[in-house]
Amino acid sequence: MIRHIIFDCFGTLIDTGKGSIQAVEQILQHVDAKVDAKTFYADWKKIKKQMMNGDIFYNEKTLFTLSLAENFRKYGIIGDAELEVQPMIQSLFAQRLVFPEVKDTLKGLTEKGIDYAIGSTTDTDSLLYYLESNQLTFERIYTSEDMQVYKPHPNFYRTILKRTAWKVEECLFVGDSYMDDVYGPKSIDMRAALLDRKGNMKISPLNPAPDYVLQSLKELITIV
Repeated sequence: MIRHIIFDCFGTLIDTGKGSIQAVEQILQHVDAKVDAKTFYADWKKIKKQMMNGDIFYNEKTLFTLSLAENFRKYGIIGDAELEVQPMIQSLFAQRLVFPEVKDTLKGLTEKGIDYAIGSTTDTDSLLYYLESNQLTFERIYTSEDMQVYKPHPNFYRTILKRTAWKVEECLFVGDSYMDDVYGPKSIDMRAALLDRKGNMKISPLNPAPDYVLQSLKELITIV
């Protein structure tokens, strides 16, 4: 029986919009680099992800700076990453809105006696900013910065269980990223739901497979 739900935040509860790619375009324009923004950003995210899996923990803001410097080197761009990264840092506090079905879903879960929490790869201050600006209230909030570990490392999910005293067999992790929100939770035998709002993810070859595939968070009400 599912008694507790742990939500990813960005892309699951809160729409990230196009703020990140717009920040990349601004950075490239400022350093006068004739580079495709989407390609540059894809490479930037890969480098950042590799650093997240390293032996040293860096918060997200530091990771953005270090990985931008590495990506500059890859593309032969001359620029001060600590200075040029600012549009991306500022985008972490841009206007981002909650998805339309979220508040009704949380209300429905509360009415059914389901406890819920947030488990997010992010810095704590930016997460709290978006929860407050969207008038979302969570009693249990767990961030990578707070726990000093990133998804999909098993300790991310184990730490949440330890702090909540929830049983793994009674929990469901819900998010829009396969690696972070399905592969990671399943590595400690936690059930997982993959949110695929656009219905275009390739689900069939995934191993381990998600326990549920959702196109709307409202579907959670019928699962629990």
